[in-house]
Amino acid sequence: MFENKLVCNICGGTVNADESGVNGSCPSCGHTMMYPKSDIKKLNRITYLRNSFRFDEGEKIANELIASNSDDSEAYWAGLLCEYGIQYVRDGSNRYPVCRKDITDLPVFKESKNYKQTLYYASEEIQKSYESLADSIEDSISITRNILKQEKKYDVFILSREGVSVDDDLDGDKIYLRFTANLGFSVFYAPEMLKDMDAVEKAAQTVYALKNSRIMLPTFRTFEDVHDGYLTYAVNTFCAEMPKDKEKLIYPIFNGSVLNFQQLPEKLVWEDVIFNCAEEEFMREISDKVESILKPEVNAIVPDALVTATAANKENLVKRAYMFLEDGEFDTADSYFDKILDIDIEDSRAYIGKLLAECKLKSEDEIPNLPQTVTDDKNFKKALRFATPEQKARYEALNGAIVKRIEDERREIAEQHAKLKAEREEKEAIERERRMRQEKEERKLLYQRRRDPLRKTLLEVQAELTKTFLSPKRRNELKEEEETLKKNLKDLEAQFPDIWD
Repeated sequence: MFENKLVCNICGGTVNADESGVNGSCPSCGHTMMYPKSDIKKLNRITYLRNSFRFDEGEKIANELIASNSDDSEAYWAGLLCEYGIQYVRDGSNRYPVCRKDITDLPVFKESKNYKQTLYYASEEIQKSYESLADSIEDSISITRNILKQEKKYDVFILSREGVSVDDDLDGDKIYLRFTANLGFSVFYAPEMLKDMDAVEKAAQTVYALKNSRIMLPTFRTFEDVHDGYLTYAVNTFCAEMPKDKEKLIYPIFNGSVLNFQQLPEKLVWEDVIFNCAEEEFMREISDKVESILKPEVNAIVPDALVTATAANKENLVKRAYMFLEDGEFDTADSYFDKILDIDIEDSRAYIGKLLAECKLKSEDEIPNLPQTVTDDKNFKKALRFATPEQKARYEALNGAIVKRIEDERREIAEQHAKLKAEREEKEAIERERRMRQEKEERKLLYQRRRDPLRKTLLEVQAELTKTFLSPKRRNELKEEEETLKKNLKDLEAQFPDIWD
C-alpha cells in the first residue's frame, strides 16, 4: 500500500524526483517536496493517517523518523501538519488547508519548533515552498482561532458523515427538526448549519461544536459508516472531552436492519444506551431520553394558575410568561405560552414567546443575535400570520436584522481573507524584488570575476605594443591578441545583459 514512491502531502499524487534526487514535484498539483532522508514508506503512511483524521498516530511516526534522522525536513513538516491537524480539502480545482484540531493551546504555526526545524534543514528552493504553505495555513488557523473563541454552547451534536446533505440524511434531519422546532434545544447539525460556509469555517465550527456540546448522537447506517475516518475522528474527539466534562454523554445510533450493534466502534459498543433507528419507536425513544437529560423538570412544572387560565386573565399570563423569560426560566415560560394559546390560538405574542423560550432568549431584542434566520421557524410563521400590521413589521425587522448581521459577518470574513491575501501577495512581491536584486548583484560579481583577467591581459598587451623596438612579427602577434581580447570582452558583456541599469 505504501510503496517506495513519495506521495504528495497535499493532493496524494506521486512526487517525481529531479535529476539531483534531492527535490521533487507533484505533476498533479505542482507542489514541491524534498525527498526524505528517512523511510519514504513511513512518510507516506503519515500522509495517509493525517488524511484519515488519525493525527496522533501520524505524529508519533513522525517523531520516530525525526529520532532516526534529525536532519530530515519532510519528517518535521509531516509531524507539524499532524500536530495542528491540517488537511487539504478540494474546492473546485484548488485545495485549501483546514484545521481539524483544537489549537487553542498551541503556539503560532510559524513559531512552532517543528516549523523552525523544517526550514533549518530544507534546501533554499524548498524553503520557499514551506514558507508559502505556512502562509496559507496561518490564514486558516487565524480564522479557526477566532471561531474557537465563541461562547455558544450546544445541547446536542448530531453526527453524520462529512459532506452528506439533508436529503441523504433523513434520520439526522428529522432529529434536528424535532429537537429544535419542537423541543427548543440548541443543536449542531452540519448539513443545516454549515451549508453556506467555506471549508475553513466548516472545519473550525465542527471542532468548536465537538468541544462545546453536551450530548453527541453519532449515526451509523452502513458498514462503511463504521469505518469512516471522519466519524471515528469526531467520536474520538468528543469522547476525549468526556473525562474533563462529566456532563457529556454519547448515545450511538445504528440501523439495525443493516448492522448489528456489536459492529459499532469498540468504544461505543459498551455504551449503556444505544438506539436502533430501524425501530418504529426510535424517534420517540431518543426524544424522551434526550429530553429527560436536558429538561428533567419539564413535567414537574404545572403552575396552578395555568390550570384555571381563562380569557379574563390572558393579559396577566402574557406578562407573567415574559417575566419568566426575563428570569431565564424558559421551560416555565413555554408552558405559560401554551396555555395562552389554549385561550387564544391567534395571539401572535405567544408564538413569538415560544420562539424565544425555545431559543433561550430573554427578550425580542435578542432575536438578531440568533445564529440563523427564523424565516422557516413554525412559531415565527404563525406569529406573522396572526400579527397586527405593527407587530408584523417589528417581527420582520428583527428577522431582517439577523440576515443583515449574517451578511455583515460573511463580508467581514471575506474582507479578512482578502486582506490576508493582499498582505501575503505584498510580502511575496517584496521578497521577489529582493531576490532579483540579490541575483543581479551575484551576476555582476560573476561578470567582474570573468572580465578582470581579460582586461589585465589586454592592458599588458597594449603596454607592450607601445614599446619602440619590436619586431614586425611580434607586433603583428600582439595586435592579433589585442583584437581577440577585445572581442572576448565584448562577447562576455553580451552574456550579462541583465546586470546593466
